[in-house]
Amino acid sequence: MTKFDKTKFELDNLIMNHDVYEIIKRIKRENRGLKTLLKVSKSLSASLEIEDVLYKAMEYVEKVCKAEASSIWEIDHEKKELFFRVIRGKHAERIKKMRLKIGEGIAGHVAKVRKPLMVNDVRKSPYWEDAFDSESTFQSRSILAIPILLGRRIIGVIELLNKKDGRGFNQKDKENLLALSGAIAIALDNARLYEERKELFIQTSFALATAIEKRDPYTGGHTKRVLDYSLQIGKALGLRGKELEGLKISAILHDIGKIGIPDSILAKPASLTREEFEIIQGHPVIGAEILKEIKGMEKIVNAIKYHHERWDGKGYPENLKGEEIPLWARIIAVADTFDALTTSRPYRKRISEREALEEIERNIEKQFCPDCGKAFLKIMRG
Repeated sequence: MTKFDKTKFELDNLIMNHDVYEIIKRIKRENRGLKTLLKVSKSLSASLEIEDVLYKAMEYVEKVCKAEASSIWEIDHEKKELFFRVIRGKHAERIKKMRLKIGEGIAGHVAKVRKPLMVNDVRKSPYWEDAFDSESTFQSRSILAIPILLGRRIIGVIELLNKKDGRGFNQKDKENLLALSGAIAIALDNARLYEERKELFIQTSFALATAIEKRDPYTGGHTKRVLDYSLQIGKALGLRGKELEGLKISAILHDIGKIGIPDSILAKPASLTREEFEIIQGHPVIGAEILKEIKGMEKIVNAIKYHHERWDGKGYPENLKGEEIPLWARIIAVADTFDALTTSRPYRKRISEREALEEIERNIEKQFCPDCGKAFLKIMRG
């Protein structure tokens, strides 16, 4: 072998080794991407905390596909519009309430034709809609949009915006997003079914609470008012999402135990005897017993059971004290008392809202949780 041949052989080996090295690097990189997508898909199929999971899913996809921003559009079939279920990127909050008609813009076009679209220069696309960039000050360059299909039904569109390397999205990005779109479709459909069942449960609960109220001629509208006050307090304390939903159901059902109280006591047009009052005091426990076997209702059951406990430990049924009392129960206690004070009973006349607020203020740290009581006073006094 001549010196030239030897040099050429070594150079060929070097090139070949470099190619193998690059191939190995690419395989490892793609494996990491596939593992990430698999992880996201599992999360999507296993959770009903849909907003958080979808947001995290798009964060992962941005990382795998090296995108600057992303969104999941869901379709409102009644209005024939797309709305943002998830949106990530610069000043996303400015446009998250904006909508698109099916057929408008890139996402609207994809929803209409139900086919992926890769646009690596949005200014040259006939489907480009500039309104979103104008409102958010985000500058879109390239977009990859994939329809979210459940069988033959279109339920949304996934979008990735601006490939970070500046070269535009590619076939691999499209494959990754298509692989994820099926899991997102199932997650969105599961969430829709969950929302429908939850709404049905809330409506049924409210109907039941209203039916119980009708047995007591002195508490008409009580459930609705306690619900409204409770939600205002909950929001003021920073409750969101599932916590606020749980509080809502607890407030609606807080007096469900009165179904076990005789009409002769509930509708008595005079003051209750000591024995009758003790029977009335049993309604939180009766309510808890009615609901305790329903899976996933544990916190709601406790809110119902303990909404007559007092901050100082002198309430019922178990003389819980301070933060031993569940937060939802503490919130309902304030709302329930305020409504009772401002509603006439056979044994006493209603007092004014101003007097009722003064009564609550006097009993903060005695009957009421300080945070809940003060939040309510602030709401009612402006």
